[in-house]
Amino acid sequence: MAKRIGVFVDVSNLYYCIGKKFSNRKLDYAAYLAYIKELGDVQIAHAYGAQMRSEASGFIHCLKQIGFEPKYKTPKDYHNKESFRRKADWDVGIAMDIVRLIERVDMLVLGTADGDLRPLVEWVKERGVEVFILSCGISRELKESATKFIEIPESMLEQEREKQPVVDGQPTAEGNEPPPASEDLGNQA
Repeated sequence: MAKRIGVFVDVSNLYYCIGKKFSNRKLDYAAYLAYIKELGDVQIAHAYGAQMRSEASGFIHCLKQIGFEPKYKTPKDYHNKESFRRKADWDVGIAMDIVRLIERVDMLVLGTADGDLRPLVEWVKERGVEVFILSCGISRELKESATKFIEIPESMLEQEREKQPVVDGQPTAEGNEPPPASEDLGNQA
């Protein structure tokens, strides 16, 4: 009998970690999910992210088309005297979904490098479920607690595209208006 697999991906974490390691390249989510499907029967595939207004609508649609259930929210703004950040932390949301769905899987695949999830990984393993971390720049805490971990290889990344110069007021190659230069979206997908 094939393993029943649950996939839980932190899109913003992967976007940031992959971009840092592979010079702003992006994950090919279809290749990522295809790799996991070779391990067993994917029962659940959730992708957690953030969007301002409707900027990620096309990406969210693509995630649905390849088999993910996207879960998105608006990031919160954090200000202090020295800096400004936007953040949409999904750690608790991911943990609660896993707790609710744990009986439906034999293997959990986590797409995050965030060591804050170590207690969740340990809880899942105590219930006899394997935990496989498939991410980039995986924290020591996750490596030590997971059943198995693999750093995302370059073969799971989108093909590099030639960048088109953005001209003020002109649409981008995708036909959309260029994003406002002053908006800082942090590590959003």
